[in-house]
Amino acid sequence: MFREITPLERLVASEKFDDAWYPGEALGTTVFVETRGITRTTITVLYESREARDTARRSGMEYGMAAGYDRLEALLPTLTGEPA
Repeated sequence: MFREITPLERLVASEKFDDAWYPGEALGTTVFVETRGITRTTITVLYESREARDTARRSGMEYGMAAGYDRLEALLPTLTGEPA
């Protein structure tokens, strides 16, 4: 569920799964900062407990996220017409 949307700047969303693989809910904050035509994205995830955080860390999710961002990086230039 999105809790805050500030266009071009910030997204805050809660994350909870029907079939929970970690306990509780997580709060993800994504911040976009543009400098000289390059946008830096910072994602912070706050888990309800150390146990939930550690479970997420052990899942290998960083590899899936990295793969998704690699695909996005390859796709974006095709949408803007700029070279990769």
